[in-house]
Amino acid sequence: MNDRTSAHTDHQKLKRRSRRFTVDMPAKQWCDLWHTHVDWEGQGNTSWRERRRYLSALLLMLARARKELRQYGKPYQVFALVHPRSSADDALYVHTPNPNGTPFPCEHPDAKRLATIPPLLAGRVDPEQYSIHAVGRGKARYFVVTPNET
Repeated sequence: MNDRTSAHTDHQKLKRRSRRFTVDMPAKQWCDLWHTHVDWEGQGNTSWRERRRYLSALLLMLARARKELRQYGKPYQVFALVHPRSSADDALYVHTPNPNGTPFPCEHPDAKRLATIPPLLAGRVDPEQYSIHAVGRGKARYFVVTPNET
């Protein structure tokens, strides 16, 4: 298998994984900042094209989780963290009241809601459906994508 065939196979796996993603709350019952990373290997850092693929997968998983959790019947939070400089650190989070005592809802200290969508997420996040907050500054800055109340 050559590099091009391998990359194509990896992209197909990523698409299938994101289209089939479920949180599976009946099995979990509660989440203490449960999360999953879409790009464990940091492949999204190799090119803008790769970054777009992994961001698209993350945002599809966020939409799928949001839809699934509407049926959960208990309080929850679902959000995605997007790190502009590190695709491997992007993650989808689910949080609920939990027996570990981790505060619910989870707060993002110093989060500032953005009036405009940052270039990294422009054209990928529907502002009618989601809000974007910036946390931190400079190289430590990241974005929190949260569903708007419906």
